[in-house]
Formats: sequence, structure tokens, C-alpha cells
Amino acid sequence: MGPMKVQMRRYTLKEGAKEAFQRVFLETIVPLRQALGFRVLGAYWLSEREFLWFVAHEAFEEAEKAYYAHPERQKVDPRAYLEAIETRFVERLL
Repeated sequence: MGPMKVQMRRYTLKEGAKEAFQRVFLETIVPLRQALGFRVLGAYWLSEREFLWFVAHEAFEEAEKAYYAHPERQKVDPRAYLEAIETRFVERLL
């Protein structure tokens, strides 16, 4: 496979959604991503409503399709807690 492709994901949460979102993120999103071969490189609170995380995979697009189609992922909808989503691939310098 090729080099790891890294995606930055920045979310703006709805007012009061931090705890509920964090629970879904830690209990469903992260374990499922990891089970499908993703590496979660870091997750950070920028403020009460701003969340930033980085996720990587060698075959990102194919793995992303499998992730969203997975039955465990279908059971949760993190977008219910989000006002805005920004995603972009980043290039490692160091």
C-alpha cells in the first residue's frame, strides 16, 4: 500500500452537545475507525464547541466507504450534535 493519507476533521458543535458527542466519538467512532484500519492521530477540544481531530489510512477512500456503510456506524448519527463540519487532507511536514 501507499503512504498514509491524513485527514483533518474540524467540527463546530451545537450548544450543549459536547458530552453526548464525546461519548459517541469515544465509544463508537474511534473503535470502529480503528477496527477498519484507520489510525486516529489525535483529537483535541479547541473550545466548548470546537473539536479537531486527525485520522489516517493508506487506502483512505475505500476505507471511508466501508466505515460509513458499516452497521455499527449506521446506528449513530454524530451530525445530530454538529453545526458545521470541515474536512481536508493535509500533508505532513515533520
